[in-house]
This record gives sequence, C-alpha cells and structure tokens, in this order.
Amino acid sequence: MTNRTLVSLAASLLFPLLAFGQGTGQGEPQGGDRPSERIDNLRKVRLVELLELKEDQSVRFLARLNEHDAARRNLMKERGDALDRLERLIRNKAEDGEYEKAFADVAAVDDKIAAERKSFFTGLSDILTPTQRAKMLIFERRFERELREAMREAQRRRREQSQPPQ
Repeated sequence: MTNRTLVSLAASLLFPLLAFGQGTGQGEPQGGDRPSERIDNLRKVRLVELLELKEDQSVRFLARLNEHDAARRNLMKERGDALDRLERLIRNKAEDGEYEKAFADVAAVDDKIAAERKSFFTGLSDILTPTQRAKMLIFERRFERELREAMREAQRRRREQSQPPQ
C-alpha cells in the first residue's frame, strides 16, 4: 500500500471521530464500531501482514497485544485521573506541597506505563524474532505519524468545507 493510500484510509477511519464527536450521546457512536476500534483493528491487521505471522503466531501475538492494549488503556486512564487532580489543585490555588505530591503521582503512573511497555516488548521474544520485533517498533512510529497526518488532513478538509465560497 502506498503512503497516500494509507493516509486516505486512516483519514476515512478518523473522519467519523472528528465529525461526529460523541455519536448519539448514548454511549454508542453512529454507524456501529467506535472509530478508535476501527483504527485499532486496522493497526492489528497491518501488523500481522507486515510481520508475516503464521496463524498460530498471529493468535498468540494478538492475544498478547490485546492484553497490553487493555493494560495501557487502564494506565492512561489512571494518568488522566492524576492530571485531573493536578488541574483541580491549580484551580483551587493549592500549596506547593500538594503539587509535589501530585507530581509524584503522575511520575509513578508514567513509570508504570514505561514498565508495561518494556514488559510487553521483551515478552514478545517467545513469539517474534528480533527482526519482527524491530519491524513492529518501526511500524508503531510510522503508524502514529500517519494517524497524526490523517487527522491534520481531516481537520484541514473540515475547515475548507466550513468556509463560505468566495
């Protein structure tokens, strides 16, 4: 797949997220799957293809990836909660000592995130070859870059559509 095709595909997956926001307001976005789930599924399919995984390898890898993604989501929620507490301290004009405690809480969660990522990656050595693990790391960087680019493109298109014709 060319980069332009990938960017277009990612933009088409992200556009509903940007256009519809919270969806129906009842917890379910319009049109079925949440856009983040569609992006996650695209990521997994592309990873399996790139790594050229055999069926048994694929099953084990995806199970481990799903566990890691769930742990990462939980840790990111925990980090968000810690940052929310920090934000409340700012609003309430807290004492310096309270900030220091909040900084330690955020740093502790950041340490857990780093430990989870390291544990996941080193734990893949029983499923993936070193070359496959290297490809996975490079893929993650490229995929994130493509998603950011697709989001910028979708925002640009939305701005152009919202401007009246001259």
